[in-house]
Amino acid sequence: MAHFQMLRPPQLLSRVSTRLIRRKPGPQEPGILDEGVTFSDVHNVILTPTTKLPYPERELREHLEKTSTEIMKERNRLRYGIRKKNDSGRIDFSHLPIEEHVVVLFPGQGAQFVGMGQKIIDVPAAKRIFDEASEVLGYDMLKICQEGPKQKLEATLFCQSAVVTSSVAAFEALKASDASIEENLTDVAGFSVGEYSALVAGKILSFGDAIKIVKTRAEAMSECGKLVKSGMVTVRVKATSKLEKAMADARKAAVENRELDICEIANYLYCGVRVIGGSETCLKFLEENQDKYNIQVLKRLAVSAAFHTRLMETAVEKVAKSFQNVEMSRPVCNVYSNYTGKVMSTKKGDVRGAVAKQVNSPVRWEQIQQFLFRKHQNEVFPRFYEVGPGRQLGAMLFQTSKKAHKNYTHFSC
Repeated sequence: MAHFQMLRPPQLLSRVSTRLIRRKPGPQEPGILDEGVTFSDVHNVILTPTTKLPYPERELREHLEKTSTEIMKERNRLRYGIRKKNDSGRIDFSHLPIEEHVVVLFPGQGAQFVGMGQKIIDVPAAKRIFDEASEVLGYDMLKICQEGPKQKLEATLFCQSAVVTSSVAAFEALKASDASIEENLTDVAGFSVGEYSALVAGKILSFGDAIKIVKTRAEAMSECGKLVKSGMVTVRVKATSKLEKAMADARKAAVENRELDICEIANYLYCGVRVIGGSETCLKFLEENQDKYNIQVLKRLAVSAAFHTRLMETAVEKVAKSFQNVEMSRPVCNVYSNYTGKVMSTKKGDVRGAVAKQVNSPVRWEQIQQFLFRKHQNEVFPRFYEVGPGRQLGAMLFQTSKKAHKNYTHFSC
């Protein structure tokens, strides 16, 4: 032992003895191997027999199999704990006072009227939108909006593009009239085809690309509508209603009549009110059997087919394909999805999928309104604007919250 001490300095002896009793790293500590050894060191020990390191081979092999990303994840987990990522896509505007938040709602098909554009055409930015639409579509959009005729304007092929063009033009006019609109824009949502107006307002799509996709959408949905005579009706239900049973029996009646059995919820408007899309036989069955199922059929909508039902299935792929080679940007505000009823994901593939699937899936407007209604703080609400033709969205906001509706403004076209 004395001879050993003569050859080894006391400090080194101390380190040797300490190494012999050093405890193994616990489950809450980073491993000594991960802290002190590089990937190349371990690689050489495994593959080159002449290279040695003072660690068991099993640990060396485990280290070799780990990627640098996995090692960093382990270290960060131990150091910071587990933190959930925010994958909702929602943008946080809590730095702005709630009363300064601007929420813009865009109407869908059915809100159109002959004379759209007359109030805003003198605004240069709005006029440019009509001109761009005419260039893309190959016909005078402003003339159709202002002069009709009504039958042509209500046709799906023209109606969808006309509503989106008028709404985006009105939004440009609104921004021109009040600079705070664009500065404080926090949330946008559009009903059905109005979702494209919202995508433009949120700067995910350019107007030119949006109107091209809307053109494809309208053509595809119009083709689907030719398969069977169909339409849509608004229905009021309550707790004792048997809407699902009514729709099932309506489908049976269609089958017996040798007709395509389409009868589904197409829109969730607000609490207790739905829109049913169905074949003619199914819609007549609902109208004639209201009392039996304790439902109230309110009215037929001015549309040519059962949109947002499985009748539109073949249109989904065509809409998805129309997004090819279309540039999409990250949103500047929260854009709500009709398909999910929530804020859209920021991933381009998710946006494309949600917008395409919206064609044959229910519009979840009731769910979107509930999210927007929750934005208030101590009974203080953001500014709500319905931009474009019609006042239906404002009426539904009133049914959802009369207090929120006090901050509602309609900016017509």
